Amino acid sequence: MRVRLGFLLFAFVAPLLGACATPPTTNFPELTFRHKTPIRLAVGSVEVINEFRMPFAAPNVEHKMPVAPGPAAERWAQDVLQATGGPDKLVMVITDASVTETPLKVKKGLKGAFTTDQTERYESRISVRLEIRTPENKRRAVAEAFATRSATIAEDSTLADRETLWYGLTEKLLGEFDTAIRPQVTAHLGEFLR
Repeated sequence: MRVRLGFLLFAFVAPLLGACATPPTTNFPELTFRHKTPIRLAVGSVEVINEFRMPFAAPNVEHKMPVAPGPAAERWAQDVLQATGGPDKLVMVITDASVTETPLKVKKGLKGAFTTDQTERYESRISVRLEIRTPENKRRAVAEAFATRSATIAEDSTLADRETLWYGLTEKLLGEFDTAIRPQVTAHLGEFLR
């Protein structure tokens, strides 16, 4: 009887202890790009195709992030690309939106006990192709751009610290992508700019 009571007590308390050990998830503001200058193009519609599929396995970490680069790029298209009218359509193809984690070497022994090392590096990449397509779906013009961004995190970071770093990584990555794609649009889709 005493054993059964102890088991019941453990079964009841253990989940509570686990819940207390899990750090709270931080709430982040919606990541938008409405403050960016619109890119107006003489097309009838804008379509977004995200070809990147999250692996949901190491070394990739997109599925753990508050805002992954893929959905952020889709939001960029929604906020920035504007159709002013015309027979053609603009197709934005996201070909890469990955974020990978690489373990870093840390100091060991007495020296390691008195230092705070960076334990992981995160490499993010966004790659996009903008295509002007005819009503018959033939490509008339193409502009491409990509951006990369990396960051490291310290060994004593909390889950909230890591989520904050990931959010900032995606925000900066898309900011650099915005800077990279605009001259490509001017160079290759210039005749459609309005």
